[in-house]
Amino acid sequence: MKSLLLPLVLGVAGVAYAQTAAPPPASAPASSSPSSSKISHDCKKEAHKLCGRHAGSELQDCIKANLDLNKFSANCATEFKNAAAAKTPKE
Repeated sequence: MKSLLLPLVLGVAGVAYAQTAAPPPASAPASSSPSSSKISHDCKKEAHKLCGRHAGSELQDCIKANLDLNKFSANCATEFKNAAAAKTPKE
């Protein structure tokens, strides 16, 4: 009887341990905007070079226009397109 009790107790303890909640993940540091971390520093410099001091929607329009004209490097064009796609709500 005692030989059956020990494996039963260990089995119950193992199941209880396996079902305990994991600790919550550490929160990531807040950034100025969700898309700012997705665009590299070099691509931001390219956008500033092509769009000057535009900001907000004017900057977005300028980037889109320069993407349409293929004025960005391939890497930056990909980064800007991915950032724009991430902002678009999925339906």
